[in-house]
Amino acid sequence: MNSLQNRSTLLDKQYDTGQFSACIVTNIGKEMIAKSQNGQTLTFTRVALGDGLIDDDDDILSFTKVKNERLSANIAKWVDKQNGQFQIQFRVSNQEVEIGFWQREIGIMAKIDGGEEQLYAYATSGNGADFLYDKTTPIDERIVNIDFVIGNAENVQVIVNGSIIYATIEDLENAIDEHNADENAHDNLIKRLFGSAEATLDSIKLKIKEWAKEACLPLSGGTMKGNINANGYNITATKFIGNLQGKADSATNADLAAKATTAENANNSSVANKLGTSTVGSATKPVYINNGVASAVSVDLSTLAPKASPGLTGTPTAPTANVDTNDTQLATCAFVRNAISKYSSKDIDVLKKIMHVGYIHFSTVNINPAELFGFGTWEAMPAGRVLLAQGKVETENYTHNFVAGETGGEFVHQLTVGEMPSHTHTASINTTGNHHHGTIWTDGSYCVWGLYDRNCNHRGMGAGNDWDNALPNTSTDGNHSHTVTINNTGSNNAHNNLQPYISVYIWKRTA
Repeated sequence: MNSLQNRSTLLDKQYDTGQFSACIVTNIGKEMIAKSQNGQTLTFTRVALGDGLIDDDDDILSFTKVKNERLSANIAKWVDKQNGQFQIQFRVSNQEVEIGFWQREIGIMAKIDGGEEQLYAYATSGNGADFLYDKTTPIDERIVNIDFVIGNAENVQVIVNGSIIYATIEDLENAIDEHNADENAHDNLIKRLFGSAEATLDSIKLKIKEWAKEACLPLSGGTMKGNINANGYNITATKFIGNLQGKADSATNADLAAKATTAENANNSSVANKLGTSTVGSATKPVYINNGVASAVSVDLSTLAPKASPGLTGTPTAPTANVDTNDTQLATCAFVRNAISKYSSKDIDVLKKIMHVGYIHFSTVNINPAELFGFGTWEAMPAGRVLLAQGKVETENYTHNFVAGETGGEFVHQLTVGEMPSHTHTASINTTGNHHHGTIWTDGSYCVWGLYDRNCNHRGMGAGNDWDNALPNTSTDGNHSHTVTINNTGSNNAHNNLQPYISVYIWKRTA
C-alpha cells in the first residue's frame, strides 16, 4: 500500500476516537508483533498527542514517532478484545498545556522488553481536529478509547498509571451488576448483624421477633411507657396524658387540659399565643396554645390573606427555591440573584473559551478588553501593522512561508534599478540649415552666364531659357556633427506603499 492509500485509509475510517481515523500499525509495530511471537514482551507505555499534518508524500507505515508531539498521556485502562483486537483508554486534560494546539495526531508508543520506546500505531484527524486550550482555560477531562491491532501477539503488557483511574458510569454499572449477581455478596454483613456464624432465613426471622418484643407495640394493643415522641407527625387523640412531643395541631378535643406544644417548640411549655387548629367532627377550628394549654378561639377570617390573588403588605417572605427550579412557585429576590450569578458565570466561561489566549480583538474605541469582559491579560498590538494569514505562499515569481508571529513589510518603498520596468530613450535631429553652392559658367568674357546675358545685361538669379546659361548646384552634404542631450527627471523619493485602510485598536490576549 502506497503513502496515498495509507492516508486515504486513515481519513475514511472513523472509530470512537471522534474525528480520528483508525489506528494503523507501523512497520516498527509489525516487527514488535513478530518479536512478541518469539517470546519477547510487547509493552504499551503511553500515548503521544501532536499537531502535525499529514502531507501527500508522507509514508505513514515508516513513521517512528508522531510528526510534532505536544502532549504525553498515560494509559488509564486496557481491554484485550480477543481475535487480535486491543483497546486502550487514556485521559486528556489541559492542566499541563502551556500553549494550546490542534489535536491532529495520536501515537501509541510501545517497546520490546527493555528496549527503546517507539511508535507502534498512528492515527490522524487531519483538518477535522479539535483545539486543546492552554491551562488558563480549564476543560473537562476527556476519556478516549482507541482500538488497534495486535494480531496474534503474545506476552503483551500495558503500563497503567493508577493515579488517573476514575470510575465512569459504565464502570460503576458493571461493578453493581457483578455485585448483585453474587449470591454471597452480603453474607458476611448478615453474619455480623445477627451474630451467627451461619445466618439462615429462619434464624433471621427469629432474631427480628425478639427485637420487636422490646421495641414495637403489637397491633392488638398494649401499654406504651414514657413520653410519646411524634416529632414531624400529626397525632389525633381525645385526651393527652403526660408530655406530647411533636405536632399536636390536630385533635378531636379542643379543650386540651394537658400540655401540648407545637412542632417548632416541642416540650417548651412557655410558648404563648401560638395559633393552631383543632378538628371537632368534620370541622376544623382555630385554637390558641398559651403556655402549653390549647383553648378555642374565634378568628376574624377577614384579617387573613385569601389564597386567590392575595394583597400582601409589609415584607412577605417565602422559601428560596433551587436555582434550577422550573415550576410555578414564587421566585424570591435571593432566587433571582442566584440564577443570574450562575448562568452569567456560564456565559463568561464560554466567552473565555472563545477569546482564548492568543485571541485578537478589534475595536474603534480604546478600551482594554480586560475592562470590557472582566478577564484575561491583553496587550495592544504594535502600531501600523495589519494581520496576515500564516502559511506558505507560492506564485510564479514569489515564494514565502509566513510563520505565525513573523513581521515584515514597508510603509514606503524606494525602487531599485532592478525593480524599474524595462524602457528605452530615443532622440531625433531636424534638417534646419540645408543649403547649396552655385557654380559659374563663362564663355571667356567678363559676363557670368546665368547672371548676365551675352550682351552683359543683368538677368537676376535665374538660368534663363537656354540650356547653356543654366546654373547647377553643388551637393548639400557637409562634414559636421550634432550633440543630443537627454536630461534626468524625478526626485528620487520613496513612494507610498499602503493599501486603502481604516485604523482601529487591536488587542491580543496574552494570559
